[in-house]
Amino acid sequence: MGNDFMQRATGNLRAAHNQGLGATDLGRLAREVLGPAFGPVSFVGAFHSAFGIPIDVLQRALAWQGFDFGGSVISDEEFTDLLAEWINDPGGK
Repeated sequence: MGNDFMQRATGNLRAAHNQGLGATDLGRLAREVLGPAFGPVSFVGAFHSAFGIPIDVLQRALAWQGFDFGGSVISDEEFTDLLAEWINDPGGK
């Protein structure tokens, strides 16, 4: 995956967050924007780059039910709470 591609994905995520998208919508957008390149590594890279979220937090976020990567699953609410320090959810608390 090229650096330009990742920079565009990061820019799209930041712009969407600035427009009010919360964590779960941003997770779905990452899947859409990254397309066939979407996977654990690209998700972690894009969210770390876009929002400065620590890698260990993003590794836990990979368990979100919206990604369906397998393993233990966390709910939309848990995903949102996990990322809340870096991504304010406009529809949330």
